[in-house]
Amino acid sequence: MSSFLNLNKNIHVLAFFLIFFLIGIFIFSDYGISIDEDKTRLNGFISLEYIFKIFAPNQVAEINKMTAGAINTNYGMMVTDDVVTSGIVFDLPLALLELIFKVDDSRETFLLRHFSNFLIFFISVYFFFKLVKNRYNSWIIGIIGALFLIVSPRIFADSFYNNKDVVFMSLFIINLFTATKFLEKKNFKWAILFALTSALTINVRIFGLILPILVFSIYFINILRKENNEKKIIKPLILFLILALFFTILFWPYLWENPIQNFLYALKALSEHNPHMYTFYLGEYFLRVHSPWHYHLVWIFLTTPFLYIILFFIGFMFITQRTIKRLLKIEKNDSYDDLWRGNKELQDLLFLLTFLIPIIVAINFGSISYDGWRHLYFIYPSFLLTSMLGLHLIKIIFFKKKNNYLHIFSIILIIPTAFWMYKNHPFQYAYFNFLAGKNFNEKFEMDYYGVSNKNALEYIIDREDEKVKIYNLNTTDLYLSKKILKKEIRETIDIVHNANNADYITNNYTDWRGETMPTKFVVPKNFKIIYEIKVDDVTINTIYKKY
Repeated sequence: MSSFLNLNKNIHVLAFFLIFFLIGIFIFSDYGISIDEDKTRLNGFISLEYIFKIFAPNQVAEINKMTAGAINTNYGMMVTDDVVTSGIVFDLPLALLELIFKVDDSRETFLLRHFSNFLIFFISVYFFFKLVKNRYNSWIIGIIGALFLIVSPRIFADSFYNNKDVVFMSLFIINLFTATKFLEKKNFKWAILFALTSALTINVRIFGLILPILVFSIYFINILRKENNEKKIIKPLILFLILALFFTILFWPYLWENPIQNFLYALKALSEHNPHMYTFYLGEYFLRVHSPWHYHLVWIFLTTPFLYIILFFIGFMFITQRTIKRLLKIEKNDSYDDLWRGNKELQDLLFLLTFLIPIIVAINFGSISYDGWRHLYFIYPSFLLTSMLGLHLIKIIFFKKKNNYLHIFSIILIIPTAFWMYKNHPFQYAYFNFLAGKNFNEKFEMDYYGVSNKNALEYIIDREDEKVKIYNLNTTDLYLSKKILKKEIRETIDIVHNANNADYITNNYTDWRGETMPTKFVVPKNFKIIYEIKVDDVTINTIYKKY
């Protein structure tokens, strides 16, 4: 009987992930290009060229051909932020694939990138499922957790084109899984896997250091608690530290020549990235370096489904109360024996800390804030893991052993958000919950990545039989957006730099990126609105035609 149930379980899990994968396959080509994608692609080739100069110099010419000579060959002095401040574990392999298969069409290039982006997210959802399943000893709760992650509109949309923040978040999930296993098993196998995933995560964003630092701290507390034989638990830790350092340098070519100096420079470059450009927040323009302390908190709680927020606060209050009780006992008895009881409580604390610490750091150190909260996407899985604790507590209080009721209840509650995502496809990235109010476009950036430009171009081309001239009334790049269109369509589009020379004008309202106070662009009087791309009756892109 048990084997039958296990088989049944495996079939359900397999079916769930198969359906999710097929959805991704069918829709990944629907999304436009973000303004960063061309640059990050180039960064992959920059690193590839650097490696080939060492190991395969005869191939350098081919790389220059693939990039039309756009590479700055002085790699060590590259100022491109993505090369300096992060590794290239995503962009370099894709550059290599382009080279091997001689991908020479821009549409194929970016479709490859979008599919690869989704594939990494897909893998991370499976590891998120494992995290939840292991914590609550239930594959069904694991599936609900995976659904919560998928039915997160902004994360879902970004999973197809955001090769910075979503890739980092995805690797952080996998890293978090290996961290929990390492803390539980304290053996060499998980030390190696944790070191490998830590290096990969750090190579995407230096903020990946937070998890190794936390695990090291917990290890230190374990030693104080004398939880295990000290020698037994120290040896895997030493192995982890050595391998994590080795893998980090290995995967990050920028560090090869001078690991310490270049790493410190990367850290500095990250903290100083575009500080004097403007961002739009709560109806006002702020210099990025002077964004209000609550910037990220407001963005998180206005763009996350309200159900998850409620569950998070239930889990947050429970963990906080339990931890305070443990700390008070430690202070009273001067003992570390009761800081947490068992691996489950330790996981809860770890999840909450990986959410809170980056938030606290961002507030206290005045991190440069712009483009919503995408730079903190990596804390969202920990947010959801704390939400899952809230769901677990509701089960204990209201449903007791009636698990099926809880499962049905949970799925019913996420149906409205899932329907919203379906209705507003492929513009899920513009999601705001009801807390944002009705006119949230007057208070927040809507399409800062310029993803809707693709859909605007497609609308125009569907109306025209001849070549058209199009002007872009904002700071996002139409030339980049048209790269993902079919070749025959691209050839009918002429991007012009003067509105008076255009047949059509597009506007996605991203006019605040410069280093001077933004000014409103004026549409010439002989242009009239013919179409608006809307999300929840809020316009995110307007198309004008000359009459």
